[in-house]
Formats: sequence, structure tokens, C-alpha cells
Amino acid sequence: MRPMLAVPASPPGVPPAGDAWVHEVKWDGVRLLAETRDGGVRLTNRTEGDVTPAYPEIVAAKGSLPDGLLLDGEVIALDASGRPTLQALASRMHVRDPLRTSRLAVSRPVTYMVFDLLRADGEDLTHRPLWERRERLDSLDIATATTPYLGRAVWQVSEQHEDGEALADATRRAGLEGVVSKRKDSLYVPGGRTDAWVKVPHRTEFVAVIGGWLPEATSPERLGALWVGQPADEATFESRPVLNLLGRVGSGLRHAQRDDLLQVLREIERPTCPFEPVPTGPEVRRARWVEPMLCAQVRYLAVTEGGALRQPVLRALRPDVAPVDAATAELYDIT
Repeated sequence: MRPMLAVPASPPGVPPAGDAWVHEVKWDGVRLLAETRDGGVRLTNRTEGDVTPAYPEIVAAKGSLPDGLLLDGEVIALDASGRPTLQALASRMHVRDPLRTSRLAVSRPVTYMVFDLLRADGEDLTHRPLWERRERLDSLDIATATTPYLGRAVWQVSEQHEDGEALADATRRAGLEGVVSKRKDSLYVPGGRTDAWVKVPHRTEFVAVIGGWLPEATSPERLGALWVGQPADEATFESRPVLNLLGRVGSGLRHAQRDDLLQVLREIERPTCPFEPVPTGPEVRRARWVEPMLCAQVRYLAVTEGGALRQPVLRALRPDVAPVDAATAELYDIT
């Protein structure tokens, strides 16, 4: 099974309000599903790959959790400042050698933050509302059922909060990645992305996919700005490459870099727009659309009430990132 995914908040940076929603910390880690069976634990990632050997402490700390559970959560690691970051987890993600993973479990330990229960006692809970799944999750008493590993709790349950705005403020001040907001009545859609789950990241830098470009108004043969977005649905992007629009970026590249990029963009032009919905405004008449094949890292100052990026700057092209992975790509530290 593949985990359910969230859509970006609209407008960006603002969690939905109201009694219909609950809110959780958006952990900067790696999504894992954990299945308990035959007295052990099997861990799978977003693409259903078995990553159990990478995290021996999660397996060792299973304790008295019963067989037949399928849990959704995120594995996190802390950096030198005590914050969870993907960079801190990088040394653990691809190691499978038992000797190395056992050493890393001591030197660079991880925590498994559980936030959903998808199966229990042989019953599929994905068609149950979130509030009911969380009640069943709480009844497991994971803090007591699991055991410490080298004196620390490996399995934890991510807390839910009623006030999304307050949580967003607190996580922003603490330097955390952001907030995920979920409708209390939401069903679990394996591998799907619906507006019942909304992500509110605090990052002011992200990796985007280039979906089009605008010529300069005074020099139509020069690159004026880029239309950028992120995959609307990672699960179907390779067969149906559709982008959610993030905005236009018109600064950040030197003239020589613009000329080189424009040459590439001309080679991958297409007649139809890869964004849904199609951007609006008078400038769209001048837009040139391209196949969503190239990624770039973008920085912005803030987000307006209408959801537009303020002062976006193209920081670097990211040929190392596949477009389908843009939303979760690690950011370069560009000085």
C-alpha cells in the first residue's frame, strides 16, 4: 500500500480553519508504513519498497504491539540543533548493511512518529473517518506497548491540535518544517492526494518544475520569466504530467545562463499548457509552454493573500531532481 498524500494549502502558508479540521506538525523526515506480523515489523516507503533493514531500532522497539497492524507515520532524525531535518536522516536512508545500520542506530538514531492506523485486528480501517482511526490508534497505547531502545523511546504518536494557526506560529518559531491539516471525517485514500489533507510548509525555498516561459516584453527573443509548478499527483505524473501552478519567476539568472536555458526550453516546447487549471491574465497570450522535464530551486520572500509568491528568485537549476520528486527534493544550500 502507498501512503495518502496532502495537497498544498491555498493560499500557501495558511492552514484551514474551523472545527472540521485537526492539525499536526509536518515532520521533515521520510514517510514509512509499518506492518506488524509474525512477531516482527516490516517497513515500506512511499513506493512500497521494503526498507526494514535500514532502521533496526524501530524493529527492536516493537515491544508488545499486536500482529495485524498497519500504521502510517514518518521516520525522523534530529540535527545538531535538535530539530528534525531530512539532512540529518540522509545518512540512514540508503544503508542496508546490518553492521552499519546497527552502528548508525546508536550514533544517528531515528524516531518513528505514528499518525494513522490503517489496519487492526484484520480489519481495513481506510474507509473509516480519521477521528475513528485516531481513537483506535490511541487505544494501542504505543508509548507503553513499545519498548525503549538504548534508553530512548523510538515509537511515538504525533499529537493533533485544534488550532491550526497557533500550531503554524509555534512551528515557525521553532524552525520546524510546517503543519499538516486533516479533515476529521476524511477517509484514507492509499496513494491518493485529496484536499482532505492540506500541507502548510514554512520553507521559503522549494524545488519546482518548469512548465513554460515568457519572452521579455521589449525583446521577444529573450527569456523574461518562467512558469513553475509541482506535480499535481506524483502517483500519475509519469503517465499524465500535470502541474499545480506556483507562479512566475523572473529574476535570478545571469544573461548567459538565461540564453543557455532558453535554448533548452525551445527544444522541449509543446502546444498545450501543462498546468491545471490553466493560468489566467493578459500575459498568458505570450506564454510558451514546455514539457515538464526541468527542475529549478526557487526562493521567495512571502506569499500574498491571493496565493502569489512575493519576490521569487531562481536560485539554481536542479538537473539532479526528477520532476516527479520535486515536492520532496532536498534543498541545496546555495550561497
